[in-house]
Amino acid sequence: MAADEVPDDDWLIQGNADPHEVAEHYDRWADTYEGDLDSWSYQAPTVAADTVLARDPRPGSVLDIGCGTGLVGKTLRAKGYPGRLTGLDISQASLRLAQQSGAYDAVQPADLQQRLPLDDDAVDALVCVGVMTYLVDVEAVWREFARVVGPQGHVVVTQREDLWEPRHCQDVIDRLEAEGVWTSLDVHGPAPYLPDSTGALGGLGCYYVVATVT
Repeated sequence: MAADEVPDDDWLIQGNADPHEVAEHYDRWADTYEGDLDSWSYQAPTVAADTVLARDPRPGSVLDIGCGTGLVGKTLRAKGYPGRLTGLDISQASLRLAQQSGAYDAVQPADLQQRLPLDDDAVDALVCVGVMTYLVDVEAVWREFARVVGPQGHVVVTQREDLWEPRHCQDVIDRLEAEGVWTSLDVHGPAPYLPDSTGALGGLGCYYVVATVT
């Protein structure tokens, strides 16, 4: 995306789930992504990083799902996180910038609608910020998150408020808890998300979900 080009707000609202289109869009946007989100007062990476470190101040390993250019990872490092940090994303251009940031021990391309390229119980915590818009099957995705996080590890996820009820997110949370997959620690929102966006995104908040894998 050229420096003088405005991100397509309608495309972001739509939340296209086609992985090839998502990859192409974020490849084009990668170079100006962080500047654009900063101008929109993007708050979720900081909130998510604070949440992980409040629950477990020194997790041995954190998986950043949909890491993009590395906003969550850089925030974790700035707040003193010393452990292993891995990022997964579908956008190769974004992953290159995340790797160049120096925040991540490893980054890897991944289609997040498929099984994650990690073993069971592979990490101590998982963060997924600003990504669930593109992952329609919430239950399958959250079950997969719980699979790769070890027992008593934490999952921190955001979901846009306009998708919360249509995708039955609270029902999924309750079902996973009833089945003993995880224990829900906190669900709150809608909280500010991109409050200074000049488009429709500025009027949307997001929910934060925090759970412990059981």
